[in-house]
Amino acid sequence: MNEKGAVLPSVMVFVLLLSIVLLGTNRIFENQINQLRMTKHYYKVESMLTLSRMELKRQYELNQEIENGMVIFSDGTVTIQKTSINSFTLNGTLKNVFSKQIEIQLEQKSTGIFDNKELTEEVKSSVVK
Repeated sequence: MNEKGAVLPSVMVFVLLLSIVLLGTNRIFENQINQLRMTKHYYKVESMLTLSRMELKRQYELNQEIENGMVIFSDGTVTIQKTSINSFTLNGTLKNVFSKQIEIQLEQKSTGIFDNKELTEEVKSSVVK
């Protein structure tokens, strides 16, 4: 057998293994980038919903006849829909990329004095992709 050709199978096996390792590493990095992107979207929508919830609580203290509304942010929108007497559904959408919906229930305990009214809140959330 020719000694010059004996190195070729070893080189081919080495190149094959190196290609498999590089492609696997590339796939891992792609998955991590996608996970970080989804985490970033989640926190943006979560902060939009938190700010909208705070504004809704403030407006609900002033006027309990709120039906529907929309809060517009630079990264997306939050739509507010009244589902029952004191329950609201908030749907935050991040420029049609990521969406999260929560239901909150605001209860106003009246003590006869406007300044002493308290708001309690129940939050149920579900993530929609």
